[in-house]
Amino acid sequence: MIDTQTPVTGDEFFDRSETLKRLLITGRNYALIGLRKSGKTSILYEFEKRLKKPDTIPVHIYLLFSETERSFLTKYAAAVLYSFLERTETAITEPRENLNDLIVKTIERLPALTSDLIAVLNELDKKPDIGIASRIFDIPYLLSRHTGNTSIIILDEFQVVRNFNIDMIDLLRQKIQTQRGVYYVVAGSAIGMMQGILTSSASPLFGHFEILSVGSFDYNWSRCFVTTHLHRSGLVIGEKLLNFLIAASGGFPYYLAVLADRIIEYCNTGSIKQVNQKAITHAFDRDVFDTSGKIFVYFTDSLENTFQRRNIGFHIEILKAIASGSTKQSQIARYTTKMPQELSRPLRFLERTGFVTRNGVEYFMTDPMLKMWLSVAYPLQMELSFIKDGKRLDAFDRKIEEMIATYKRELGKGSESRVRELFRDFGGLELHHTKLPKFTEVEQRVIDGNEF
Repeated sequence: MIDTQTPVTGDEFFDRSETLKRLLITGRNYALIGLRKSGKTSILYEFEKRLKKPDTIPVHIYLLFSETERSFLTKYAAAVLYSFLERTETAITEPRENLNDLIVKTIERLPALTSDLIAVLNELDKKPDIGIASRIFDIPYLLSRHTGNTSIIILDEFQVVRNFNIDMIDLLRQKIQTQRGVYYVVAGSAIGMMQGILTSSASPLFGHFEILSVGSFDYNWSRCFVTTHLHRSGLVIGEKLLNFLIAASGGFPYYLAVLADRIIEYCNTGSIKQVNQKAITHAFDRDVFDTSGKIFVYFTDSLENTFQRRNIGFHIEILKAIASGSTKQSQIARYTTKMPQELSRPLRFLERTGFVTRNGVEYFMTDPMLKMWLSVAYPLQMELSFIKDGKRLDAFDRKIEEMIATYKRELGKGSESRVRELFRDFGGLELHHTKLPKFTEVEQRVIDGNEF
């Protein structure tokens, strides 16, 4: 069984050694930027696990899409105090968000902070403003000044602060410039927004963070990830099906983990040792097509959270257009029956979220799994619900089988062209005092063995 719902660490952690190496050089501010489910939170968890500095306290704060100023500031204060008390082996109560108890125990340990912490507690009952936020952002600095410890504040899904009425971005700049002993690691999946916050020369945080890009696994790490999990369950998989899984998932660890877990379940149930095409199709059926499947639910939640303050239907139509091959603004306009000029702002927003990548005048889906889901699974489930379930599933299965067959053909063509290229490159090459012949023509033929 593969844990696909929580970030992994230890033996389950794959790749990312260079990113971890940078993060472990403490004393700097870092920003991890990458698409959703690319493994940013796993990297942060592994970083906390490997951080072997007794005087350095990591504080991990995950920002929800629905976060408000009050909930964020309460969570920030509670997380900082909880992490300090835990590191100093003070008996602490749960839950972590019980700020009153945390303040009392911190005051018992550091009486010098009594007035500051009581003021914070009293002010949180009021409407949050920049003054209250500033005092809460001072808590890790006060702890550092009185204990000599260093705090590393980890803000996961940092772009959420742009939704607040309080300018947290400029406030963070002020604290970074004036506080000693406090460093920040921020992470975000809305790539364009994060880049705007951190790399735009007009942004208050410009130049204050070292940017670390987090992408999907490369081909070799994708292979390692899938085969390791399959081998643990006594399963083997052929090259073509393995490569199809990697291509369809784009190498994103979450998709690979979900599909591999479902394949293992299918094979174990049928006492199958060699992963076959039916196992692959079953995995896509259960997790990409089924409305309760992990990948289906992840996509619907992700889209709803991203577009909660916008016209979700309109934005999904634009994404469907791009996923279906309408890459130019004029083509997208025809697909959505909108005027081209109506699409400019939504397309810029989709770029900032990371769902879409622009290349010249064309737009492309960044995530191949989302592209397939929008062009195949979503229309069948959400727009053709009047068709019987079995027929919709059959249509989806045929599409997956067609994708696998197309992939195998294209893979074969790629191999054939590469062999042809090698024959021509090697022609005339001298090897062991023998010159290889020049090949003027190379062709592919299928033989049955009787020729020999």
